[in-house]
Amino acid sequence: MRVLILAALMLLGVTLVARADTAPSSEQLPPNVEALLSLLADPGVQKWLETHKAASATTPVPPITTQTSHLSHPLADYVRAVRGHIHGLARALTTLPDEFAAAWSILVADAEKVGLAGLVGLFGLFAAAAFGAERLYRRATSGFMTRVAQLDVATRRGQLMVLASRLGHDVGRVAVIAAAGIGVFVALHYWPEVIEKIVLACLLAFIIVLLARAVLRFLLSPPGKDANDLRIVPMDGESARFWTQRLGLVVIILAVSYATTLSLSLLGFSVEAREIVAYSLGLGLLSVGIDTVRRAPGPTIVDAAADGEVLVRAKTSVGLISAYFVLLWCLWAFGAVQLFWLAAIAIGLVWAIAIAERIVVHLLQQSASSGIGAATPSAGATLLSRGIRFILIISGLLLLAWAWNIDLVALSAADTPPVRVAHGIISAVIILLVADLVWRVLRTLIDNQIAKVRDTAVVQTEETQRRSRLNTLLPILRNFLWATLAIVAILMALSAMGVQIGPLIAGAGIAGVAIGFGAQTLVKDILSGVFFLLDDAFRVGEYIESGNYKGTVESFSLRSVKLRHSRGPIFTVPFGVLGAVQNMSRDWVIEKLSLTITYDSDLEKARKLIKKIGLELAEDPELKAITIEPLKMQGVEEFGEYGVKLRLKLKTKPGQQAAVRRRALVMIKAAFDESGICFASKAIQVSSAGGSQPDAGVNADAALHDAATPQKPVAA
Repeated sequence: MRVLILAALMLLGVTLVARADTAPSSEQLPPNVEALLSLLADPGVQKWLETHKAASATTPVPPITTQTSHLSHPLADYVRAVRGHIHGLARALTTLPDEFAAAWSILVADAEKVGLAGLVGLFGLFAAAAFGAERLYRRATSGFMTRVAQLDVATRRGQLMVLASRLGHDVGRVAVIAAAGIGVFVALHYWPEVIEKIVLACLLAFIIVLLARAVLRFLLSPPGKDANDLRIVPMDGESARFWTQRLGLVVIILAVSYATTLSLSLLGFSVEAREIVAYSLGLGLLSVGIDTVRRAPGPTIVDAAADGEVLVRAKTSVGLISAYFVLLWCLWAFGAVQLFWLAAIAIGLVWAIAIAERIVVHLLQQSASSGIGAATPSAGATLLSRGIRFILIISGLLLLAWAWNIDLVALSAADTPPVRVAHGIISAVIILLVADLVWRVLRTLIDNQIAKVRDTAVVQTEETQRRSRLNTLLPILRNFLWATLAIVAILMALSAMGVQIGPLIAGAGIAGVAIGFGAQTLVKDILSGVFFLLDDAFRVGEYIESGNYKGTVESFSLRSVKLRHSRGPIFTVPFGVLGAVQNMSRDWVIEKLSLTITYDSDLEKARKLIKKIGLELAEDPELKAITIEPLKMQGVEEFGEYGVKLRLKLKTKPGQQAAVRRRALVMIKAAFDESGICFASKAIQVSSAGGSQPDAGVNADAALHDAATPQKPVAA
């Protein structure tokens, strides 16, 4: 019954005003049309028209006065067109009752061809065929939908299969209703001509509403308990329900507007009268849009009370969007159709691109558990996102050309200066869009590769060293690719627009030579950086020393390197002033220690204790992975003034020697104390002045011993 109710409401809405004041007439033509025809057939009227036409042809056109000469012709023409449009609408308001009466007469006359019973029977057959076919379709596909409901939605593949199946089922339902409805019109030849066209328009509007509902269910609010997992556009259930209802209402208003204006045209309404009805429906659409913006769920509205700044932003955003909607309606109502389409397509394109990117990120973004450490978009997701953006922009331009009545085929065949300029601008836009697509894909590939090697493991292996080198070179490669693509894209766009790029390239070469002479230091820094990178002198994350500068390499630019000191300061050092670089983070590090023990200590026992401690450190779970050669005593370094100086060494991974050294010193101190081996220290003996034995000996143990004096590590 929905199609029948919709058609009946459409017909009643068109004729309510006429039935309030005018009784139906059985005449085929309205009275005012018959009066006009009779006047035109009168010989006296025809003679007067011919005389008036001849007189107007001989009357000279008055020149343009100086009062309006300051206005440009396009602006003056537009102002006159808007004024005439408004006057036409005002005149049409006075004739609306007569036009409704005439439309009612046409409907009554058309319905009398089959009679009331025949008309009711036709509507009954139409409704029975449409909804009967829908019921059969539901029964036939019930088993399929049961199997779809049992699919596993834990994976993205299963979710897409369920969504595609439900969308196909809904589209098939609409197709069955449309086929059944159209089949009634093809099979039955008893429809009155005007009513048949009106019902077909209503059927088309109803099909559009059903298709929009299927698409909205697919994108925003799929049915079932797994609605949140199956939603294409990422949002919560309340927001999805809100936007499904509001967007569905917008589609219904647009469909009803289309069916209404087409029906009024079939019923003989004038253009101005149809425009008045369309503008009235547009006001309803405008009110729905403003109310939707005001009530739209989101953090900027819900959390506005907790943050005054957010409240200001929310109110400003709602006000601006509402004003934009009002501007669209005013442009449409005042006849500025070209500006209306430009503004409407612009805001629609922005929203479509934003929604498409959210959908792509939601569906194809890599998860944080993929091993990268953070969610990063894949190259496929970037390619799809930018490809959709490219398609949407081209579609928007084609739609704008259609709205402005621009014949692109004829325009491309013409060879006039404006056509060449337009062709160059379109080609330049396409070139820039393709360049943006290529850059986004390349940047995503490089960023993903950098993310894989950003958290390099502590244990240095050949694979981690290779990744570290990539982490050093890839940012520079990314900057180089961006500069190259930007220059090539700009030059190609200028060439497409008809600009001769040969002189530009020659001028750039001359300017480059002049800049090279004036910026020798900059050139030296850049070239030095290139050779440092080619020699693989250092990488990001390595500790280097060069002259007065030392620290961990954090990042590069074209002319300098940033070094982070161990105390926190960061140095930005040009490559040209680095000079010889000492890399402390390559391959391995040898740490050398010195111990001074007393002369009466057992050297062999000390050697065995140190060797034992070295083996224990090498087997320690925390230090085993970073120890290359265990701690051992190399021998006696020298006989000092207070004791015997021993030399020790150990070999570790770069940057890890301090941890092993600290643990070794603690263990050596404990082992020597337990074994009776004493560290040497200064002792001062004081005697009396008379040469007698001292009353007491004072030991000034100043703790200035060389028990554990580490030396500077030796790096490869």
